[in-house]
Amino acid sequence: MPRSVHHVNLSVPVDGVPAMTGWLVDVLGYRSVPAGPEITALVESMGRSLHWFEADDGHQIHLSPAAEHSVTPNAHTAVRLDDALDAVLDRLAAQGVEVRTTTFDGERHAFAADPAGNLWELVGP
Repeated sequence: MPRSVHHVNLSVPVDGVPAMTGWLVDVLGYRSVPAGPEITALVESMGRSLHWFEADDGHQIHLSPAAEHSVTPNAHTAVRLDDALDAVLDRLAAQGVEVRTTTFDGERHAFAADPAGNLWELVGP
């Protein structure tokens, strides 16, 4: 039985990594982390590049630049922000990002699209 999510891999446009890095680091609070030399060599041998980000609890977001990037309308990535939710929502508002919120199961859930168009569900009290 699975114990936890290790990482989520998101497709982004080929030129979308800088904007996504800003979203992940400056808005959501992830940090950029280097990949190990073995996985870097393997991925680069396939003509791809690595862009990894990590949260305080160790889960990661990986970005895959793709010429054929497209958004899947109902797919989303959900992350628990707990007490950081309000600060993240303030940063999104300052950037003019449309956010839709609802409350269920005793928690707030905010939905916003990242610069690549991927939908995120941000959860907190």
